[in-house]
Amino acid sequence: MAAMKNKTFFKLFIILVLASVIRFCSLNTSEGLWNDEYVAWLIASKKSFSEFINIISKNCHTPLYYLLLKLWLNVFPDSDISLRVSSVITSLLTVIAMFFLGKEYKDEKTGLLCALFCSLSSFYIYFAREVRPYSLLSLITALLIFYCIKTLKSGRKRFFSLFIILNALLCSAHTLGVIFSFFIILYTSVYLYKNFEEWKIIIKNVKKIFMYIFPLLVILILISPFIFSITFSKSLSQFWSNFSYFKILFSFTDYFSPIQINITNSPDTLKNINYMFIFFVILPSAMAFFAILKGCLIKDKILKLLLLSCVSFFSVILIFVAAGKLILLTKYSCEIYPVLILTFVCGVMTLKNKIVQNAFFIIYFSIASFYLYFSPISAPKLVHPEGNRLPVILIQQSRLKPGDYIIFTYYDTDKFERYFKNKNDFNIFSISKFNFNKPVYGNKNYYETISEGKILYRDKFKEFPNKNIVDWADANIIKQMKKGDKAGIIYLNGVSFFTNEKLNEIALDDKKYKKTSFVFMTFSMLKNNLMYAFKDDFKIDSITQSGSWILIVYEKY
Repeated sequence: MAAMKNKTFFKLFIILVLASVIRFCSLNTSEGLWNDEYVAWLIASKKSFSEFINIISKNCHTPLYYLLLKLWLNVFPDSDISLRVSSVITSLLTVIAMFFLGKEYKDEKTGLLCALFCSLSSFYIYFAREVRPYSLLSLITALLIFYCIKTLKSGRKRFFSLFIILNALLCSAHTLGVIFSFFIILYTSVYLYKNFEEWKIIIKNVKKIFMYIFPLLVILILISPFIFSITFSKSLSQFWSNFSYFKILFSFTDYFSPIQINITNSPDTLKNINYMFIFFVILPSAMAFFAILKGCLIKDKILKLLLLSCVSFFSVILIFVAAGKLILLTKYSCEIYPVLILTFVCGVMTLKNKIVQNAFFIIYFSIASFYLYFSPISAPKLVHPEGNRLPVILIQQSRLKPGDYIIFTYYDTDKFERYFKNKNDFNIFSISKFNFNKPVYGNKNYYETISEGKILYRDKFKEFPNKNIVDWADANIIKQMKKGDKAGIIYLNGVSFFTNEKLNEIALDDKKYKKTSFVFMTFSMLKNNLMYAFKDDFKIDSITQSGSWILIVYEKY
């Protein structure tokens, strides 16, 4: 028995080494933190607690991750690598948690396979390198499921208490985690009531059940202001993508193929299907679908309860998506991933022929490993094209000199201050997604612009030039410049790629206009009109690009 234990833990150690090598490689990327990571750092780096609370209240996530990141910054260096290591550590702990989850549900082999799956998961690897809450969420959810299984098996009150505490942590780390916790606590309580006499007495006794769920209630009360703010906020973030049934498919492929499609925004349809897509997306996803289907057929109440919790949670997510409150990105439903992994592993293990069973695992894990190692765009090698250091590098490599003008578009200037140390040498302006209402549309009411913009300003996309934009550039910059002065304009190509002709075509077509992002149209119009504003009395000094960022430098003659 001891020899078997040692052998099992040696295998787990090898899996952890593999997971560590994959996750620690290429942490020091040249592009720096991209916007979402930058926001996390910006929140955690606030020195004043009142500032910290103020900025965190405007974020779309509940505060636990930012509190932990703030503690991390108090102990470890404030560098990009250090920040990302915090996510790597929680990702490695998730591998361990998945081993114990699988072991608790069935046996050590199941645990090792769950841990191996976790170590090679491109989804987990990607978020292990991001300064975002999703790696922490994966750990909390894996532990939550582990204690849920222990509770359902034994009915022990101490396991239920730990299960409730982990649900409280989940709710305080992810706004949508509240929905997952609601369903899994509900179904767990019903199961305990039906299967354990002691729990019939506890659940019927309001005082006793209140004692057990007290930690969760405290957390829910503490985070309720954040949830209220998020629920009723008018956010621009939902204007850059539309729902498509393919996003459900791509959410599944993100979990079970080595290619990540729905990380920030997936295509509306299946395009450019080639051999690479078939082999690395369709094949492993089809294998996973078969395995999960087999797992769903297992006659086990505990697994069915876990799957029902996941289906209920995802159904509510789809309702939010249909209501236009949420974009269907894979990461927003990451609570279901540990259960899907467990179901996948158990489904394959129902295959009676051991040779077929082993061959299934070998083929599946070989596909994942091959892509991770050989593809230049696999999860550990991905370079984020929107990294906030990239435009600063473009500025530093340009011929812009102190006193020249710089216009940042889409993001505010504070999103670059971590890398832009000499920003005070320049005259800097920004037309961002948080202040574009007046310079682009002449509307002083920001919330009216983002909520009614598509209705109010359709005709703006049919006309050229846009007088508001041209007048803004003329009054704030062009009239202030002298001969020889330069102005650099930073564009994010991923949100400003439509030409004037294309904007006009979209605005004239009801179907296209309804489907096209308001943000993309707005910042494309901004780009086109700023280029028009600088056409007279200016020559183009340089056009440079890095990732999704473009810098156009104009010189006045």
